[in-house]
Amino acid sequence: MLDLDTFRRAFEALPAPARTDARRKALDAFLAGGLPSTDLEEWKYTDLAPFAALSESALNPEAEAGAAGAGFSDALDALNAAFAGGASEQRIAANTQLEAPIRPADRAHQRHRLHLERGSEATLILNTSGEAVFQTIFADIRLDAGARLHLIRVNDAGADAHRLTRINLHLARDACADVVTIDLGGRLSRHDLNVDLAEPGASIHMHGLYAPAGNGHVDNHTRIEHRAPHCSSREQYRGIARDKARGVFNGMIRVHKDAQKTDSEQRIANLILSPGAEINAKPELEIYADDVKCAHGATFGQLDDEALFYLRSRGLPEATARALLTWTFAHEILQHIRLDDVRSRITKRLLRQLPDTAQLEALQ
Repeated sequence: MLDLDTFRRAFEALPAPARTDARRKALDAFLAGGLPSTDLEEWKYTDLAPFAALSESALNPEAEAGAAGAGFSDALDALNAAFAGGASEQRIAANTQLEAPIRPADRAHQRHRLHLERGSEATLILNTSGEAVFQTIFADIRLDAGARLHLIRVNDAGADAHRLTRINLHLARDACADVVTIDLGGRLSRHDLNVDLAEPGASIHMHGLYAPAGNGHVDNHTRIEHRAPHCSSREQYRGIARDKARGVFNGMIRVHKDAQKTDSEQRIANLILSPGAEINAKPELEIYADDVKCAHGATFGQLDDEALFYLRSRGLPEATARALLTWTFAHEILQHIRLDDVRSRITKRLLRQLPDTAQLEALQ
């Protein structure tokens, strides 16, 4: 059993107004449940023991006075509730289209609730690229009928950073969400994205890129629940691992018995650039309806030898040819980032991180 007393000491170090009864109940719920272990299937490849070894200062608690909420889905949800200092609740009025994206302050621990009323549209950016050694972000987002959400989550943290995020999306009739997730940094990161297609006509498009390097470990878990008929989902994730890095992807699509006419597709592709790198990917599909269109699959490999030969036959040096193929593989995901400033920043960062791709920056 891991010693979690550091979390209790960090909580007691908070200013008195922040140590509310609600937050203390959240802390007690976390301590009672503890960190999930690798004995659990959903945590098989990701060991959170390093979280317990963090110092009190690394926990960086900055909770302010306020309610932590009642009821927690699990111990990690309770942990976030106990320490969240960047909590927000926002409602977008019906038929309102927000011109500017919602950009929550980059606090160590954040807890957000966002409600898009009927026919509204908004863009949300969740950034875990700050200096905090340990950061948790939990977000519950509800889309009413016909609402549309554009969500971008970026993890570009330093080499020693520990990140934990969970996003829950609930979509009503004809609501639509497009989600882009980018993971480029951090020592240990776990990101959960749960989607509930609750009413007919709801749709979700998800594009993700994870590119751990050094000793980094990135774990993405997605879950799409098709609960109603005539819903659609598209999921495309790409992983690039180098050095001694490790990537994990688990994607569950569940089609419930009443979700006839479901149209779902999940494609996972992985590129391993170093002998010491590793990626574990597990696409899952459960179907309980009989009139559906579903497909899923995962691929693993290295750069294509025929493509390399073709580029070299056109006069490109081998390093440049490899860089170009690697960049093309990643860019398939980056092109789905709608905001120019975010896409430009991530493009520059990735070009400087992937092997030999910095030479391509002048071509952008």
